[in-house]
Amino acid sequence: MKNAVFVALIVLGNTFGNTFLAISMSQLPGFFAVSLFSYVVALLTNPWFLSGTFLIALSMFAQLSMYTWADLSYILPVTASGYVVTTVFGRFFLNESVSISRWIGVVIIAFGVVLVAETRADTKHLEGVNE
Repeated sequence: MKNAVFVALIVLGNTFGNTFLAISMSQLPGFFAVSLFSYVVALLTNPWFLSGTFLIALSMFAQLSMYTWADLSYILPVTASGYVVTTVFGRFFLNESVSISRWIGVVIIAFGVVLVAETRADTKHLEGVNE
């Protein structure tokens, strides 16, 4: 149960965070169109940017916490489900055009996530493994 909660926190925090950052960046002027100071002020006063940054930081802290009890070889593949959710968000919330090749790649990632999710999260502490 703990794994599922933290994986969801990592995936959803990262997905929503990146979606919010994409929205915020589309609202900013071109990087070279204004002074650096004006650009930074616009960035730091944009609520989408601030929300997205917070959610990505939350996702990162959840991932760092998960490293204390689960294997890296479990965490990263399982949280790759974020690529699936992000593609869906890009298509339906940001109106991006997603090619059939991308959808096929997303389906392959989803199958990989399911395979890894069915394995043990922690193999470092199995009896006799490190002996």
